[in-house]
Amino acid sequence: MPNEPMFRKMTEADWEAFHAFDRSAFPDDSMSEEFFFRRLERDGFYSLDVGEEIVGQLIIAPFGENEGHLGRIAIAPTHQGKGYGKYLMRKAMELFKEQGYRRVHLYTQDHNTIAQGLYKQFGFEKSGTSWHYFVPLDTLSPSGEYHCQPVQENEIDSVGERYESLPSLQIRRLLEFPENPVLILKDSEGNLKGACRFTPSFPGCFPFEVDEPGGFDDFIFGLTPYTLPDFDYVRVTFVNNEKLAIICNQRGYKLHHRLYKMTAEI
Repeated sequence: MPNEPMFRKMTEADWEAFHAFDRSAFPDDSMSEEFFFRRLERDGFYSLDVGEEIVGQLIIAPFGENEGHLGRIAIAPTHQGKGYGKYLMRKAMELFKEQGYRRVHLYTQDHNTIAQGLYKQFGFEKSGTSWHYFVPLDTLSPSGEYHCQPVQENEIDSVGERYESLPSLQIRRLLEFPENPVLILKDSEGNLKGACRFTPSFPGCFPFEVDEPGGFDDFIFGLTPYTLPDFDYVRVTFVNNEKLAIICNQRGYKLHHRLYKMTAEI
């Protein structure tokens, strides 16, 4: 590395510098000011500085009982190829080990072979495929055979056992932020058929689980009471559900990105 970087926690005073950095790193998916300040309320949000300039960011979080999630890692385009990405990865893995995690997962663009190569150096291997679609609300034809509702305390464990993407401890963590509800889908007999974590300000679901394609429209329609009036669509992100991806493609929904899930044992 040409200059020794400084790794530190992000602070409120960083917003303007961070925003400029983030727009260059993620021009199509930069972080909103509201989300920036809300993310600062939790641990795991870091900056990488060279001099007075933010050149990198790292976001990590716990997932379930013994797993960590590497949510975001990025280097400014003008500073790529200088070893800063590898530096951030080393820091991330050190933090995960210090916190006692046994496994870490992340998501990366399917075409970003450079990033995938970096992650493989740290033991990550592909473990799934994720799709992120925009679903216009006016395209839905709900059957009324399924209904969407907030998860109840006595349902958390059964949801966690059914869906790997929503382990029970993770659901309880998510419920600490009631503005982003965890919702479930049930059929007319009360059987569990889906689950998601919904962020109204996005607006979107990640993760998004639905067992039966016939329940897709009902589930999305059931989210409308939670959406903000400025939006006429919902984003859905789901993993290893190729049947649902085929349906979304057939309907002509916009694919925002396709990602590979990568996992490492530590």
